[in-house]
Amino acid sequence: MNSDLGRLVRWLRRAQPPAFDLTRAILAGSVATLTSVGLLVGAVGLLVESARRPGLAAVAGVLIIIEVLAFLRSPLRFFERVSAHRLGFEAVTRWRRWLVAMVGRWDYTRWRTHAAGDLLERSLRDTDELQDLWLRFALPVINTVVALVLGDVVVAVLPPHGKWLVTALWFLVIQAVAVALLITNLGPLLRADRTLRHARGAYQGSLVELSAVVPELTLLGRESFASSRLARRREALERAEGIVHQVQRRSIVLSLVAGLVAVQVVWLTSPHASPTWLVVVALLGVATADSLAAIRLALDTAVAVSGSSERLEDLEESPFLASAAWPVDATIRATHLSLREEGAILVSDANFEFAPGQRIAIVGPSGAGKSTLLRALGGLDPVSSGELSIGGVPVRDIDEAQLRTMLAYVASEPGLTRGYARDVLLLGRSSVRESHRDLATLGVTSEETTRFDELSRGERQRVAIVRALVTSPRIVLADEPTSGLGAEETDKVLALLASVDATLVVATHDERVVQWCDQSYELAQGHLRQLNR
Repeated sequence: MNSDLGRLVRWLRRAQPPAFDLTRAILAGSVATLTSVGLLVGAVGLLVESARRPGLAAVAGVLIIIEVLAFLRSPLRFFERVSAHRLGFEAVTRWRRWLVAMVGRWDYTRWRTHAAGDLLERSLRDTDELQDLWLRFALPVINTVVALVLGDVVVAVLPPHGKWLVTALWFLVIQAVAVALLITNLGPLLRADRTLRHARGAYQGSLVELSAVVPELTLLGRESFASSRLARRREALERAEGIVHQVQRRSIVLSLVAGLVAVQVVWLTSPHASPTWLVVVALLGVATADSLAAIRLALDTAVAVSGSSERLEDLEESPFLASAAWPVDATIRATHLSLREEGAILVSDANFEFAPGQRIAIVGPSGAGKSTLLRALGGLDPVSSGELSIGGVPVRDIDEAQLRTMLAYVASEPGLTRGYARDVLLLGRSSVRESHRDLATLGVTSEETTRFDELSRGERQRVAIVRALVTSPRIVLADEPTSGLGAEETDKVLALLASVDATLVVATHDERVVQWCDQSYELAQGHLRQLNR
């Protein structure tokens, strides 16, 4: 309970709109709510007063007030909607920017872990729901509480001689107790909702899992296994749904009981007063049930948003504050470096040093971890243990903008290769090289307005290599840069790379590339060792 409420409070603070917009929305909502309540109570009171004292003169004042309220209700409601939607739009914009900034800090391993199913779509919906924290939870609760309190004040001070003061105090006690009980019921509702979400996820997961094996199970005559397993998941889901409905019914019954008790208080404490005030106060008592129902719906919204915030917190990580400048010395150094992936040790206790300007080949069988090592060198994958540094500065401590300018990584399967050549090559960066000339030396003729649509794998590789050199980096990490290229094309790529004043670390199976490099290292069964030339 404490952690759930703590999460709601934490996200309420994080999602709080600007003070001016929030104040305007609260005022608009409170006035609109009071106008609706006043119109209902005043209209019925007018009928009673008209029956007691026929004639326009007797009810003229009340009639004027009712007409003014009726006239103002629509524009007030419109202003309330505009204020609320402005807050909602600001919230959606803010939290979508937050989501992009947050996942933009993920490393390759975490992206691969989460890159399944509808994670992105679900996360976007979750960030959209964060607007409901203030729009459909905090604001309705504040507006309703304001309306309840002002209604009690009306009952206490407006009738002649304060005859209804005791009733107003009883109203206040009933409403306070009911609101406290609704909030107390929030804890069980949050727990029941979490159980329901887990049960629903398990049931849907079983459906997906079993749908792939049911044909084989049917051929083996074991379809009963799938049925029994799915039945257990379904029973758990139905139990969870039943618990949620049971907890929700408590809140519904509580709202109705509070309204009935308020009406009963009117009956028990009513002084000798005019029938008009008796009807007005009784209607305000009945309105207690409607107001508590609005708070109950707002709390239901809080439960739904709590699920969204819980999922988003599973994706969140603390901002990585890297601020170290790119070192003057670009020596790559590893000390007792270990890399793990999905429980497997890919690199164990490796020690090496790559001097600036060297060409290093990383060889080894497929799946040995060469790509993972390159990503770690580029700060794209985490280091399991040990230290990996450039010029004595840990890679993960170097300012991101400087790191991406001074270090380039070429993936084995390049992406972002469709579109106009200027966009594909520059990716929004400023070029310090003649990129189209570099591309022409590799056999791909282009201009800024050339559109790349269906490039072959070899062409994508050459485009990616030229793109990596746009900022004249000090270190280039290339994963199988010559795969899919012929001998002549490979020679052109190596000639272009040789013209760059940078350290080159290449993962490759190509013997041409190995012979071109100054040093070779073999990665096999977790061990990285230097090969004799």
